[in-house]
Amino acid sequence: MVMSFTSKTKNRYWADVRNYDRSGRLGIEYYCVEPEAQDPLASYFKFGAFLGGGLGSTHALDATPFTAEAELNEWRTLGPGHYRVYAVSDRIWRPPDAREQTPYHRVPEVIRSNTVEIEVNPPDPGWQSEQLRSATQTLSGPSSPEDSRHAARRLRFLNTKDSTKQLAKLFWGLNQRQPIGADLMFGLYGSPYRQLAIDSMHAELVVPDHAITNEFLGTLVNLQVTADPSWDPPSTDPGPGEAQAFWERRRAHTLEVMKAEIQTVVAALSRKTGSARALTLNGLLMAGGGDERLGQTIRPALIAAWADLPSEAQRDLIQYRWPLIAGPEMLPILHRIVAEPPPPARTEPAMTRDAALKHIYELDPAAGREAILGDLLNLKAQPGLDVIKLLPREDLAIALRPVIERIGNHDARELDYELVDRYGGDSALGVVQAAFEERLGKWDCASQSAMLRYFLRVAPEYGAREVSASLSARKYTRCYSFQLQELGKELPKAQQSAIDALDDPDADLVKDAVLALGRWGSSDAETALWARLQRFHWEWTGREDQLRSMPDYRSPGSRGVALEQELVSAIAKGTNWICPPDKLARLAELVWTKGQMQQIEGWVKEWKQGSAMIHASWFPEDNPTFSVLQYVQLTEDQLRAKLGQFPRGTQLRWQFWQPGQISPPVSMARQEAFYERMRRDAEQHGILLIKVNHP
Repeated sequence: MVMSFTSKTKNRYWADVRNYDRSGRLGIEYYCVEPEAQDPLASYFKFGAFLGGGLGSTHALDATPFTAEAELNEWRTLGPGHYRVYAVSDRIWRPPDAREQTPYHRVPEVIRSNTVEIEVNPPDPGWQSEQLRSATQTLSGPSSPEDSRHAARRLRFLNTKDSTKQLAKLFWGLNQRQPIGADLMFGLYGSPYRQLAIDSMHAELVVPDHAITNEFLGTLVNLQVTADPSWDPPSTDPGPGEAQAFWERRRAHTLEVMKAEIQTVVAALSRKTGSARALTLNGLLMAGGGDERLGQTIRPALIAAWADLPSEAQRDLIQYRWPLIAGPEMLPILHRIVAEPPPPARTEPAMTRDAALKHIYELDPAAGREAILGDLLNLKAQPGLDVIKLLPREDLAIALRPVIERIGNHDARELDYELVDRYGGDSALGVVQAAFEERLGKWDCASQSAMLRYFLRVAPEYGAREVSASLSARKYTRCYSFQLQELGKELPKAQQSAIDALDDPDADLVKDAVLALGRWGSSDAETALWARLQRFHWEWTGREDQLRSMPDYRSPGSRGVALEQELVSAIAKGTNWICPPDKLARLAELVWTKGQMQQIEGWVKEWKQGSAMIHASWFPEDNPTFSVLQYVQLTEDQLRAKLGQFPRGTQLRWQFWQPGQISPPVSMARQEAFYERMRRDAEQHGILLIKVNHP
């Protein structure tokens, strides 16, 4: 289907330009069919939340048609017959009119298309067989990505018994592992022969050259659970207690089904060969959800089969799922990675190399220290600071001497400036100062920021002056427009420059100052932010109807909307002060836009709901972030500081994650360790932490 959008009035209506969504279905349009037809993916999308979103842009409608294409097979399974089809689109919107307040700075225009009539003929068995043969041939041999995708979609929508069997034979992974995997998986969900799809996948569990990955097992389990209507959510609201009990029962049932499938695959491991066996071992570890008994069996076998794993699977395990394979048996593999020539910085192989260095250090500190120092001294390698920080001071001193020389000779790497920022002492000040002043305002932004942080750390008064000078140097670069946030925890030593920047005529610098003061400013910065919001309120009094976002986002009204949002966020979410309901009420009196009023109302509601929940994000596991109420992405140190700001007697709940609830799994021991540290610190301030979802 091709949808064509036009407007007789230029720049009045706009279209969102998107053609995909990470969830697998772009819901920006809805397709209505009369008589009604089944949604092939109803069972897939009716449970739980999916990570959605995707890149897109906007397009101003005019008399020239803007078109978007869609395939009806994605949305409806049509048997033979006559149908009327029309689309309902949420793609179109317009900027708000004067005095028209909207929460998202746009007014949606839900529109319906014309209706088209189509005739679906009964399928020709010969044609179906030829489509199956052709698609299978394309997918079984070398072909271009476009040809493979087209063949996979033909197979997905063929909806025959033979195509269902073939989908099960071909499917094994998702995303980069198997780019056509999503279409194969959706074909299994959408097949009218659900039990055949399940049986066909079961048959593949023992096929020697079929990789049984976590994605394959997850699909097989969900096909079974969603095929049983007794596990459908209640059609009426049963109340929070009953709903929670239902979902706990459903989760337990899903885990039991998964355990049974895992046992079947474990029993068939001896038949698996080559990369299929290695990927199956990897899939079992991931699907096991941290089952230690399973890990004791599978982990040694996976390490022994490491050479048969695809490189992306190896990188994934070393970088993101290390607890699944951690142990001294991995040392030879890690040493082989480090023995390779250093890859370019900031690439996936470079990240894998850094992770390997870190893990060597964990398993064998002496060997790890030697390997990390070797990379640090190698001009072709640029190890990350999270790896370099493992070295003792004496090793860092050895590495810093040539670093300072290179800075003085103007042939330093970006890493050299980062090393000076983190580890440089007073003795390097003269060399770095001379180099910096010689090219003031002409540095690349990363190197300039690193040197400014160094100055603020070792010579705060000088550093503060150079921050001010850098903010004024605007001829050659625009580094000044985000310089303040780049100062990070050193910002308080140059805080006056940030406060002064709140009144700068450059809107980008004002934004930078607001965000930096909210994230890094001392408690004194709160007063300056309140004063700037008060002045904003006065400036727009009498013309608040002009505060509306336009699609170019550069008009005074658009800039004003953005500044109000940034000021509200900085004050309400400030790291070094607390903003409880009484302050939030004061905020509400100073904002003009409906969106910010609603945001503040939401925060107040959270405060009044009782004991707030502290949520932990354990990805990566060794550097979690935390959120509580309106405060998000707090580091461990920032959470500790935030707990000290709550009124004495406050009770907060701490979220624990059970095995199978998050991926990759995080051990209960690690969660307990973080909790205990925070509990002790909170107790000193009269704050009580309560465990939630704890065994």
